[in-house]
Amino acid sequence: MFRTSCLCCGESNLVEIINLGMHPLADTFVPIDHQSSGDKVYPLVCDFCPNCRQIQLRTITDPKERYVTVEYSYTSSNSKTSRTHWTEYAQFVTSQYAVPAGSTIVEIGSNDGFLLGQFRNLGFQIQGVEPSPAMAKIAKAEGIPTENDFFTQTCSESLISQLPGKPALIVANNVFNHANDPLDFVRGVKNLLESEGTFVFELPYWLCSIEQGKFDQIYHEHVSYFTVSYAINLFKQVGMHVVRVEEVDYHGGSIRVFVKHQAEAVLDQSVAEFVLREEKSALFSLETYRIFTARILLARDQFLAKLYKLKAAGRSVVCVGAAAKGNTFLNFYNLDASVVDYVTDSSSNKIGKFTPRTRIPIQDDQVLASYQNVHVIILSWNLAQILEVKLRQINPHVQLLNPYES
Repeated sequence: MFRTSCLCCGESNLVEIINLGMHPLADTFVPIDHQSSGDKVYPLVCDFCPNCRQIQLRTITDPKERYVTVEYSYTSSNSKTSRTHWTEYAQFVTSQYAVPAGSTIVEIGSNDGFLLGQFRNLGFQIQGVEPSPAMAKIAKAEGIPTENDFFTQTCSESLISQLPGKPALIVANNVFNHANDPLDFVRGVKNLLESEGTFVFELPYWLCSIEQGKFDQIYHEHVSYFTVSYAINLFKQVGMHVVRVEEVDYHGGSIRVFVKHQAEAVLDQSVAEFVLREEKSALFSLETYRIFTARILLARDQFLAKLYKLKAAGRSVVCVGAAAKGNTFLNFYNLDASVVDYVTDSSSNKIGKFTPRTRIPIQDDQVLASYQNVHVIILSWNLAQILEVKLRQINPHVQLLNPYES
């Protein structure tokens, strides 16, 4: 089933800008007892709304299929990089708007509860909302109060009845873009947030992806693709205001957006600066996406020509980083278990499973030690420098292949 109107403004004059073909759900790694079952695939197409500048997926997928039916595997505390990022995040956002000591903080999409644990360490009351039963179970085992539910306006009403008071801070990181109904999501935030409170969300910045020629953060779990221009228009629909924006070096380039019920008395210049940057980059020009598509197709064709020469010469290929974006890459490049021996990862939630559709077995990074000669593609490219050091410690003879270099 396809979306035919904009999720933000309701306009129907949507324009196709990127088409990556047929893809499975990217963040659903396949356990061994489901290995013989076929994976559902859907058209992975991005549409653009010229009216409000929203970018959204055309295909509608069921959130329960994405997070509940098959055990969700991503944990926010999986790497040292992630843990450091979220520890610093907790300290920064609570001091940025002087969140009162002892007040309540709600995290939407709280995953394994790591970030909420950092808020608790700082002396705040905490509450998580997490749709994945597997992640909610991990969080609860760590003593993190977690509502196992999708965040909606109805969910916000339920939280209000449970909490001692409305939260002074609501955070949502790498989850807001997963919402099938972003307007309902922001109405829930508006309903739940204290009158002087702040909503902070962080997610991949669309402009960075386009400038870098990176297509792999497009996948079915990411329903919307955020720009500051779109965020302003979305919150305007419910009478809230984007008051500050920062770019952070996470997931290859993300934005951290601060939203309040009322506009700040002194306007933070960052908001206008980001909007101007998006304009100057021609981010909302259809020609930009024609060039982008040609760029990624050429990069794919050139890389595959190089890769298959190596395979013809009897070389082995292993990918590193069982990430959702890695699955978009593997499916767009049509690299399956007949080409790639393994995808390696350090997460116990992924090892022993298989990549969706391509059915490549996931093993611990240490499997690389068994190779005399192996070519490696780092799928988690945002961690490439850290991973390269680790890989060479395991096997000093690994040879890296960069699919983004001509």
